Amino acid sequence: MRKLIIELLVISLIVYSCKKNTNDEVSKNNPVSNPIHVIKDEGKKWNILGMKIIGKILSNETNGKYSVIVTETQPKGGPPMHIHTNEDELFYILKGNYEFYFGDKSIKAKQGDLIHLPKGIPHSFKNTDSILGITMNTITPGGFEGFFDDIANLSKRSKPTKLKIDSIASIYGVKFVKKKMNN
Repeated sequence: MRKLIIELLVISLIVYSCKKNTNDEVSKNNPVSNPIHVIKDEGKKWNILGMKIIGKILSNETNGKYSVIVTETQPKGGPPMHIHTNEDELFYILKGNYEFYFGDKSIKAKQGDLIHLPKGIPHSFKNTDSILGITMNTITPGGFEGFFDDIANLSKRSKPTKLKIDSIASIYGVKFVKKKMNN
């Protein structure tokens, strides 16, 4: 499991280090210039509509460039179909089997598979296994973890309504849509 996590982090760092740095002088106060080490059970924890999410690297640690989360998804669980207008997402499957839906297509993925979902494409996923599934997700640019904060805070006060969830999602450039699949 640790090897899989390290592989995903290396992939993420390679992808983001390939972008041209427009500022040739790196500030000592720039958090991206410092290594980040997150111990196994550490990170910001959220429970979002039955999914346990742990923020391992938050966007405030990367100057907003990206964030990394680990998501635990119950069997047959997953988010509804939605569109991000701001973020691309990478999903690295650490445990279990999933089906990812994007546009009018789907793909079955298993432990060790990596899925890239670009912004602007309707997508969702479902844990198709009988065990708890775990994914590590890199979200770029960062900032979407604010959605998790807002939904978690709302959930502490009352059961969130669809209208409230949609309202919060719109703040983060996310829209929930009906799933349309060609079978």
